[in-house]
Amino acid sequence: MMAIASNYPMSAMPKSDEFVDHQLFREPSRAQRNLQHIEARSSAGMAKTLVRLAAESPDPDQALNLFERLVSQGAAQTVAWLDQNPTLQHFAIEIFGCSHWLGETLLQRPEILEPFHGGKKLERSQGREDYRESFARFSAGDRETGSALLARFKKLEYVRIALRDILGVATLAETTEEISALADVIIGEALREAESEIHRRFGRREQRDPQGGTRETPFTVVSLGKLGGNELNYSSDVDLLYIYGQDEAESDGALSLREYFIRQAQLVTEILCRSTSEGAVFRIDLRLRPQGNAGEPAIGLQPALHYYKHHAHDWELQALIKARHSAGDPALAREFICGVQPHVYQENVNFAAIETALDSRQRMGARRRLLRARRQPETLDVKLDRGGIRDIEFLVQCLQRVYGGAEPWLQSRGTLFSLQKLHDKGHLSGKDFHDLSQAYEFLRRVEHRLQLQRGRQIHKLPDGHAELATLQRAVTGETGVGGPESFLVELKARMARVTEIYERVVHSERRREKTSVATLEPAQPATTREMSLDQVLERIGSDSQELRTVVARSGLSLHARRNMHRFLSSALTSPDRYAALLVNPAAVERATNLFETSDYLTDILVRHPDAIRVLDQAQGDRVIGSSDHRAIGNPDVSGPSPVDDDSSDPISRSPRDPMARSPNAPITRSPDALRRDFRQHAFAVGAQDVLAPRPAFASLRELTSWGEAAIRRALAIVGGEHTLAVFALGRLGTEEFDIASDADLLFVRAPEVDEDQARRDAEKIVQALSAYTKEGAIFAVDARLRPRGGAGELVVTPAQVARYLSEEALAWEALTYCKLRFVAGREDLAPLLLTQVWQQIVEIASKPGFAQAVTEMRARLEKSNRYVHSFKQARGGFYDIDFLASCLMLWRASLAQGNTLDRLRHLRELQAFEPAAFDTLCGAAVLYRTTDHVIRLVTGRARPELPEAEHARGAVEKLVNKILGQEPGKGLQVQLNQAAERVRAIFEQMIRS
Repeated sequence: MMAIASNYPMSAMPKSDEFVDHQLFREPSRAQRNLQHIEARSSAGMAKTLVRLAAESPDPDQALNLFERLVSQGAAQTVAWLDQNPTLQHFAIEIFGCSHWLGETLLQRPEILEPFHGGKKLERSQGREDYRESFARFSAGDRETGSALLARFKKLEYVRIALRDILGVATLAETTEEISALADVIIGEALREAESEIHRRFGRREQRDPQGGTRETPFTVVSLGKLGGNELNYSSDVDLLYIYGQDEAESDGALSLREYFIRQAQLVTEILCRSTSEGAVFRIDLRLRPQGNAGEPAIGLQPALHYYKHHAHDWELQALIKARHSAGDPALAREFICGVQPHVYQENVNFAAIETALDSRQRMGARRRLLRARRQPETLDVKLDRGGIRDIEFLVQCLQRVYGGAEPWLQSRGTLFSLQKLHDKGHLSGKDFHDLSQAYEFLRRVEHRLQLQRGRQIHKLPDGHAELATLQRAVTGETGVGGPESFLVELKARMARVTEIYERVVHSERRREKTSVATLEPAQPATTREMSLDQVLERIGSDSQELRTVVARSGLSLHARRNMHRFLSSALTSPDRYAALLVNPAAVERATNLFETSDYLTDILVRHPDAIRVLDQAQGDRVIGSSDHRAIGNPDVSGPSPVDDDSSDPISRSPRDPMARSPNAPITRSPDALRRDFRQHAFAVGAQDVLAPRPAFASLRELTSWGEAAIRRALAIVGGEHTLAVFALGRLGTEEFDIASDADLLFVRAPEVDEDQARRDAEKIVQALSAYTKEGAIFAVDARLRPRGGAGELVVTPAQVARYLSEEALAWEALTYCKLRFVAGREDLAPLLLTQVWQQIVEIASKPGFAQAVTEMRARLEKSNRYVHSFKQARGGFYDIDFLASCLMLWRASLAQGNTLDRLRHLRELQAFEPAAFDTLCGAAVLYRTTDHVIRLVTGRARPELPEAEHARGAVEKLVNKILGQEPGKGLQVQLNQAAERVRAIFEQMIRS
């Protein structure tokens, strides 16, 4: 994450007319004039802040030039809210310093910054549904239409995506997936507009359906290339393939079916490529269609399948690895992709794929050498030069083609995910996987920063020293000891390593192929081929009749059988995985209940079949490992934590210290071992909840303990036990950590500890917990609840926290810091910080207007809710209970740590509630948290409303009823709605009283 730590302490910040730093600005005199103009329309405080922010920007001159234009051209109201919001100043400078292209968009519509106040619009990735909703709101309030409307919408959304990227909030995978999801929605809107126009001019085209009726002839847009792999960058060409669902050529009205859909495809392409005042929406490339430029823009399904079966070149088949539905009829896209898959992935494929990649690479290299001979000076191309992005993508795709026919696990689209799978299967060593993954992410980050600057499709490094220094700052977030030269050295070293791996792997595969042909031996054993479930059962029956009987039992739903098939197919891909099943048939039998209920647990078993051993240790329905905390540190979760008698003392309860209870427990020094341990025990907790349902708060307390233990181990691994104290906030702070929860952490150092060392240790902890490797990730870490949020220092001292709460904190932060709890590291800092925080937040709550501020904040959250039936943000949802409990504890200056039920019980003892209100709030809290936990357990995702899919919704309702001990009857949504009405009535009454 690009920090905004200042080289200029605020107390020592110069006035604008004193600023003449020749090292920071290329044009210091212009910078001084800019600051004077800004100060004239705003305040000296904002000008001082901008000096600090510009110092950390990749291009301080550009950032300040554009910000001066924003202030000079902006309305007085715009300047006023910018002056009052340093966070928005920070965001504007980040965009201006990295992208002149998007900076112009921000100048035209500065109001798009306003929703980012507090960072809430930046905290999560958006998907297709989010973008559809956003476009519906945007198009309703914009005067533009057609291509201009789509182009403007894209640029406005790019500002949010780029800001998440620049700030380091989003990973590379999240950034490219968001850009790809946005592209899908825009292509869908272009298709909708084109269909409307074609229908108006030529009518609709219909075909007979299997039932004898008629339906509209389907048309679909299949994406290839980077969009197909969900890896689109800021200025990619978009590779598309248009397919229609009937290939008769007879005339139907004014146009034949073929001509009709060719017109429609041409119109979609024109809408997306048309030049507007906002630029074109996308550059559409149709050259990957059958017969390339000589082919027709749209092709019928059957001719397309025939072409790829009989006539396609090997490179054309390789391009289909990334084929994916983007818009139009999804069933038709599925039929096309399933139809070509057998030709893309074949068990008997030779190394034509490798040869094709080499030929393409050699031809490309020849073109590059010719271009280099014609231009001076020579610059590095991070995409096409040896060891660049294209080489990594080619290598991955070639290996997928060679092995993907026998190992369906390798059949995936994204480059990084495919690298992971190739490593899983042993086709890449651990070091090669690490080097290729790191190089790919680094090169793509360089590519993104190059393209963000001017919005152009560029992959070549600039040749000027100043421009290269700007790029280095944009990519790395710092100038670097050796200047741009050291950046070039690192870049070339990474690309050289890619080249070495490329050549070695390709030559190794060639040798293996020759050996295999010479000896007439198959490349892979038959057990790795994709088999139907019946074939799998036959294969298992030859090795273990007991296991076959277990997996072949009747009564499984179609959903459970499908999950069983996925699991068994994965297990059969290696002898070690398969052996885990053969020796644990009882565990497989228990797993059938998981296959029926939980896609989340199924995915873990598919990814790691040896996790089945956890179920083999079950005693009855109790899963050993869910509450046996030996592997990570013996957290004590034997029962609910009591409320202390003296709960007004915020530090009276000492944190659980499993190391003290288990002094001889070994410290796991390997991050991968820590990930395996955490995954195993998280799986055990989830399996326990399916096999023997129990109260949700007990599960959450257990998951919290595992989360704390993982944090302690990560701290030990990076050697930060004597540097940092780690505190939990949010759900981890209230011991309600759950599947797919982020860990909200606050990193605190003692004043005598070196600031840089503490920051490095904190960054290493975040990396150890959040990084995705072969063993997966532990959980995401969110440190943005620290003072000043993402704009503040990652590591703070107790005095800095206390000062911030005293001078700057808002009402919502007082509620947030009610949940502060020590979890790891330097215990000596806990009493000091917790006491100071408690005193400050009680003081905040005692000020006039606090209740009004809380009510307004709650209303904003309710308004921003995008889920129709949210039991979290909507009126009467969980936030009502959470806000109310925190307010009452602050007003009574009596804190209780623990979960929501612990806090409500504490308030009841203080007679803050009438008995009926207490029962209502506790019942609703149990209902909300149970439903939330079960949704996560069933789907693996955090979504504050019931699933739409029929099976998932049914599984959620069934398991919730079991946990709550209630008979099926009243629908779960009805219960949630009724609870919300009762909770809201209590909230409104008590928050205002």
